[in-house]
Amino acid sequence: MDTNMNYTPEELQALLEKAQKELQEKLDSMTPEEREQAQIKAQKAIEDDAASMQKLIDDAAKIAAGDIPAQKPAPKFCPNCGAPAGDGNFCQFCGTALQNNQ
Repeated sequence: MDTNMNYTPEELQALLEKAQKELQEKLDSMTPEEREQAQIKAQKAIEDDAASMQKLIDDAAKIAAGDIPAQKPAPKFCPNCGAPAGDGNFCQFCGTALQNNQ
């Protein structure tokens, strides 16, 4: 995938049309069961994104109101492989991001 983000409007339109054509071809090749599963999966992704956005909005409102939520302490072990977390932002053994989730 090209990581160039300096597209002209015409290039963006061509990319959009290409993606739409590829999507339609994929949809046309799917069975009704596969389409149903894809629709369920897409709806779940939409709901997850909406919940994530709402959490960001709620957290921003708390911060703006001066009610900053306390951060959890840094994890001591990697949630993926269980290795000691160390001081970095990523596990030095498997590369998983070590986050201070709120």
